[in-house]
Amino acid sequence: MRKTSLPIAAAMMLALAGAALAQSLAELAKKEKERRAQISAQAKTITDANAAKYKGGAVTTGTPAAAPPTASAEKKPPAAQGTSPADPAEPASDEPVDFQGRPESYWRQTFADARARVAALDNEANVLTLKLADLQNKFYQEADGFRQQQIQREIQKSIYEQDVNKQELANARQQLQALEIEARKSGALPGWIRP
Repeated sequence: MRKTSLPIAAAMMLALAGAALAQSLAELAKKEKERRAQISAQAKTITDANAAKYKGGAVTTGTPAAAPPTASAEKKPPAAQGTSPADPAEPASDEPVDFQGRPESYWRQTFADARARVAALDNEANVLTLKLADLQNKFYQEADGFRQQQIQREIQKSIYEQDVNKQELANARQQLQALEIEARKSGALPGWIRP
């Protein structure tokens, strides 16, 4: 009898523990629901009208709840909405967005601009290299000492321009890499950031 009562007692203990666990999960779910309601009630949305009030303060980001359109937004002409390349454009109704609410078109345009800047600086570096080689050839072909001094000044100027270009190109490449990291963190899909 003792051997059969032990498994029955263990089964009853497990059943009681399961009931107690189910009750505590229900309580936890209720508390979490209340906590989320409290957080959403405390959330503040900063608009252009009150942005000056918060200038210089600490910044935390989150995804705000969709607000109904206001009368002032409806009165704006369509050309004025979403035209700034720094601001995310208003997504089309079927356009996917990242965690921050920025649409695919924002990321594609931002990456196109960043890649265009890197390409322009790279082309400028090639032009400066060719210009420097041409000036050096002219320097060695010139017999007049006064003219050689003028060419030497142009060479020095080209070397300075080349150094500035190298620094700008390195910064542009770092910004492109930082933009890729930001896109990944904000949930942009990989196809949005590819050329």
